[in-house]
Amino acid sequence: MSKLIVLSNRVNLPKADNTQAGGLAVALQDALHDIGGIWIGWNGSRVEQAKEQKFQILKHQNVEYHTSPLTESQYQGFYCGFANNALWPLMHDQHQLIDYQPQDFKIYQDVNLRFAKHLKQVATPHDIIWIHDYHFLSVAHYCRKLGMRNRIGFFLHIPFPELRLWQTLPVYRDLAHHLANYDVVGLQTSRDQENCLQFLEQTLKVQHRHSEILNYQSRKIHVKCYPIGVHPVQLQNQASDTHLEKLPFSLDTAPPYKTIISVDRIDYSKGLLEKIGSLQSLLEDQPEFKNQFQQLQIACPCRLDVKTYQNLYEQFKSAVQELNTQQGTADWVPFDCSYDTLGHEALMQLYRKADICWVNSIRDGMNLVAKEYIAAQDPLDPGILILSKYAGAAEQMREALLVDPYEHDSMAKALKKALRMPKSERLERYRYLNQGLKNFDIIRWRDQFITDLKNSQSLRIYRPVATGASTQFSVTA
Repeated sequence: MSKLIVLSNRVNLPKADNTQAGGLAVALQDALHDIGGIWIGWNGSRVEQAKEQKFQILKHQNVEYHTSPLTESQYQGFYCGFANNALWPLMHDQHQLIDYQPQDFKIYQDVNLRFAKHLKQVATPHDIIWIHDYHFLSVAHYCRKLGMRNRIGFFLHIPFPELRLWQTLPVYRDLAHHLANYDVVGLQTSRDQENCLQFLEQTLKVQHRHSEILNYQSRKIHVKCYPIGVHPVQLQNQASDTHLEKLPFSLDTAPPYKTIISVDRIDYSKGLLEKIGSLQSLLEDQPEFKNQFQQLQIACPCRLDVKTYQNLYEQFKSAVQELNTQQGTADWVPFDCSYDTLGHEALMQLYRKADICWVNSIRDGMNLVAKEYIAAQDPLDPGILILSKYAGAAEQMREALLVDPYEHDSMAKALKKALRMPKSERLERYRYLNQGLKNFDIIRWRDQFITDLKNSQSLRIYRPVATGASTQFSVTA
């Protein structure tokens, strides 16, 4: 009997302190919960030498968790280096921040090979393998070189850029060939799907394309859009739980102003500085909005080993202080910020209490905060979602107040509309948005991808192509 094997960079281990604010780990936990299988990934720790790297196996209910540390050099080259200094800015249209180093790419390939070898050890020929996100673009390439003929799918949780951006990366052709070893490639939006099809079609010189299927080297590559969802019933139950969690903001009694919640990692893709700039402009131009709202921001520092993120963290703290100093009053600050992570149930309760949620991404694969906020609302008195048109969620959530985070006027208009929106309009927008969550929830996302992967054409002959830099990597079983 076949089983599902999932590989992602981080693994949401059971019985651990659940302080994650949603995202990939929680989504995969939901997806695996009632299927069972194996979940493989990094355990978040680092060791000095490769001989200290061993996969630790934990069995819980019907899932096996296989996790391993990275060496310090792998962490710097694979994680901080190629994944987050090259691929992340590339995929978020920040070409000026791309820092490609050939040695980082080599380490990235070494780590992908290492996880492919572990897949080879644990997979039976009939198992299906589901690889997640930009950390592991090349894993299927090495699985094929190791002789694996399993059906292997790949899902990218972040945006897929246009060909012109890929072409700024010296190894883009290698990565196109590596992607071509997957049977199914899943993307968040129709735009990402088309970008991926064009990237593979033009880079690999594919002669035959039928809609979302590419014919390449006697095999078929399915490239399809699967917008990731949430579990709306579960989130509604968490949000309405009468046992209230401790929250970072004082919302036990109704404040004399509207509250706006935002939850973001401190990342340049999240539009944090742009949001602060728009609030500064609004309060300067229209001071009558003082004391009418308060932005409640959970801003989690991340990747502080990367210089770009260190700089952004300092810029963000300075911008918050400047806004509050210039626009705040003796009894009101416009921007209240917490830098601590929050447990998932507490976060749902915070969403339910907030009048408005503001997602301001300048580029985002999906952004589950937008969907979680709607799922957590009181159906009789729902809040309002302000959503960047550059977040993947905007493709599905058209009833939100869509904004352009590069335009202060766009954001100011949306904020003013949200502050003054009558209950009847809030209810109407909420009903459409919530129905959309139910129509394509996390379960349907999982089932549709796995069904397509199971039904993908079985491959008789694998001919993985290695070109350029990737030819230097040998494979031994």
